[in-house]
Amino acid sequence: MKRRILISAPLLLLAALPAGATKLDLFSDVEVKASNYQHLPYGDGRVSQAIYSENAKLGFIIKGIRLEKTLDSTMDVGIVLQSIGAGASSNTVTAPQFTDAAARLQNSTGAPYVKNAYVKIYKFIKPNVTATFGRQDFVLGQGITLSGGDLGLPGGRLEIANAWRGVKTDLFFFRQFKTDRYIKLYGGAAYYPASEGLWQVYHFWEVDDGDGSPSQDILFNGLSKTKKFTGLRYVLTQSQLSFDGEAVIQRGSAELAAGGTGKYEAHAFMLKGAWTQNVTFFGRSKLRLGYGRSSGNPGDSSNTDKAFFPAFGARNSGLERKGYGAIAGASLYDMIKTSSTLNGMPAGVSGLNVINIGADLPYKKLLLSVDIYKFRASKNASGGSLQIASEYDIKAAYAFGENLSVSAIYGVFTPLSLYPSGKQAKLISGAVSARF
Repeated sequence: MKRRILISAPLLLLAALPAGATKLDLFSDVEVKASNYQHLPYGDGRVSQAIYSENAKLGFIIKGIRLEKTLDSTMDVGIVLQSIGAGASSNTVTAPQFTDAAARLQNSTGAPYVKNAYVKIYKFIKPNVTATFGRQDFVLGQGITLSGGDLGLPGGRLEIANAWRGVKTDLFFFRQFKTDRYIKLYGGAAYYPASEGLWQVYHFWEVDDGDGSPSQDILFNGLSKTKKFTGLRYVLTQSQLSFDGEAVIQRGSAELAAGGTGKYEAHAFMLKGAWTQNVTFFGRSKLRLGYGRSSGNPGDSSNTDKAFFPAFGARNSGLERKGYGAIAGASLYDMIKTSSTLNGMPAGVSGLNVINIGADLPYKKLLLSVDIYKFRASKNASGGSLQIASEYDIKAAYAFGENLSVSAIYGVFTPLSLYPSGKQAKLISGAVSARF
């Protein structure tokens, strides 16, 4: 039934194509992946999980639909279907490290769901304004604070070109569902193209009205909460050197379930750089360096939460983590679950320091990548160790062309002194990716 729906969809769209439309774009993206995780730390024990996953997207975009009652406006109508599943069985993924990722999806059994459904209007009200309404893809900055991921973000967005002296601005409002409630996200961003790089500054509100039921944050339970994020990003790209740096301040307040009010005072930053040059035998290679940190909570009791923790930062892809380290999948504030805490780290530990050194070494059509990571907590409420883990990953990718590639990853994750055992966790993964 699922295949019949996917095959019939383009035929129905072609039949319904408006006479004023100029183009129908179809695209697909399929990744078939098999991963075997061994000896992942969880509390005082170890968990292993084999995952076979299929992640497929099928998109239809009708472009250039003329709006007759306007001077020169056109619109696009887009629909993207996504299917994410772990084989034929709905209970294949049982390890706690992956059940949260599956639970966030509209469907994780392989049945297709609507990832994007939007209308994009060009020359909306004014010639330099583009408006997008509906469930859409959106990433703010590096994705530290806000990203649609596999779900998209429902709402509206205005893009204003050359709003003032070459500055481009975005205004957005989204209403996204998380766990058992809707959270409002609204704000704006400005982009300034300098002579040697691109500056971006943004500010947005993350509002959880609560609807009378509390939700757990890193430090306290809140009946309602408002977090405010202010960020600055600078991106530089040259022939050999590239740099991407972003810093974010988190402020806000919460109505506590225990009574009274709480405050948010936190921050985070991520700096990434890369140097490209020719290397004997391999050819044009790249050395990558990255360092990031987020604030955490000290041990003293307080109504001020100093742990940086946005609700919708980029942290998952399909049924697995997405981030620093193939196993850890760390963001700047959480990682693959090694305990039942909200951030996945041992109880009382918050904030992350991430260090990454990596290299990409091409050989003909084969690309070899090696990455080394070190993870350290920012704060430990008990005053104990801050050492979380180290990890190294080796990846090989082979491209058959622009539209087909195969890849394999071998990763080793070594828990450090925050865990009772330093026994290594390992990952062996292989994937086939195709698109058109």
